[in-house]
Amino acid sequence: MLICHVINSLNRGGAETHLFDLITEQIQNNYLLKLVVIGPDNKNIISLENEINNLGIEIKRLNGPRMFNVASYFSFADYVKKQNIQIIHSHQPRSDFMVFLVRKFSKRVSNIKWIVSVHGKYDTYLENNKLSNIFRKIFMKRLSNFWKNASTVIAISDEVKEWINNLNSSLKVEVIPYWVNKNLPKKIDIDNLKIGFLGRLNKNKGIEDFLEATNSINLVENNLKVNIGGYGNIEYVSKLTNILNQKNKTCVNFLGYVEDREKFFNEVDIFVFPSYSEGLGLVLLEAMSYSKLCLTRDVKPMNTYIDEGTGYLFNDVNSLIEKLNLAINDLKRDYSVIEKKLSNIDKKLEKSRVEKIFPKFQEVYSYE
Repeated sequence: MLICHVINSLNRGGAETHLFDLITEQIQNNYLLKLVVIGPDNKNIISLENEINNLGIEIKRLNGPRMFNVASYFSFADYVKKQNIQIIHSHQPRSDFMVFLVRKFSKRVSNIKWIVSVHGKYDTYLENNKLSNIFRKIFMKRLSNFWKNASTVIAISDEVKEWINNLNSSLKVEVIPYWVNKNLPKKIDIDNLKIGFLGRLNKNKGIEDFLEATNSINLVENNLKVNIGGYGNIEYVSKLTNILNQKNKTCVNFLGYVEDREKFFNEVDIFVFPSYSEGLGLVLLEAMSYSKLCLTRDVKPMNTYIDEGTGYLFNDVNSLIEKLNLAINDLKRDYSVIEKKLSNIDKKLEKSRVEKIFPKFQEVYSYE
């Protein structure tokens, strides 16, 4: 069985990281794989290309970043035919769209089994450009009709499945979440606590709420540091720094893009994930896998992993301030509360182990 994965780029994000993990596991299970990347990588964000090359996977780069690049479509169709691909597994909307059109207009490709992985609620990641947001919603509605031609549509969470079914109720959707591996926890230094955030720096991630909440805490007097990891455009990062009050600015570090995620998680004790909307929120699972005390917004799907038994939930800036103070006090004064939460995290993550999830992919690939 020769499988060809198709994705927009190899810049490290949730979908790309999951694909890398999936490819790694498939190689260990003797799958034959190819990888097609339809667009260029952003030079400001680390690419997974070298890591994938080290796995021995052939990467086929197409001709351009634009969705309607005709040369890319012909190149992809020709590649699939020559390689005798048996299953095409696409990730992200541009890749789905290209696979659909190539299968529609190429007879030799039309009979190849097509699997779609939906890594998020794509039309909820809104921008300041209203016209772009309108186009995105229209495009996703149309794309959901194209997904009918796939043999299987995979959602990364129940929340994403619900979003897909709201777009198109006729689609049958399998839920296969990301997996995480347990990492050894680092001992907490209660006298030098660090609070962390990791993710793309944009409004949807709720990072402004997080920084506003830190303004209500005297970081200097409490000997607290805040590490903000992630890439964002210069204008937005400048806006974020202006949110901070003067007394706390020296305690908040903007790290930029974080290449060494293990180092990041080992250096923070409290992880705050204030995102308004996520398909799954892989970085939250990563923080849990490092036994970090987690605070997240009380919305699906994050609140299926973090609840009051495993961490702290908040709804707005005021409740985030309250829960941050509670977490800090629990760490410093009642560590038994923390031990119980961390123990519950381990139990919660049991269902997110690779040995529980990977067999579901094996089933999907074997469907007739």
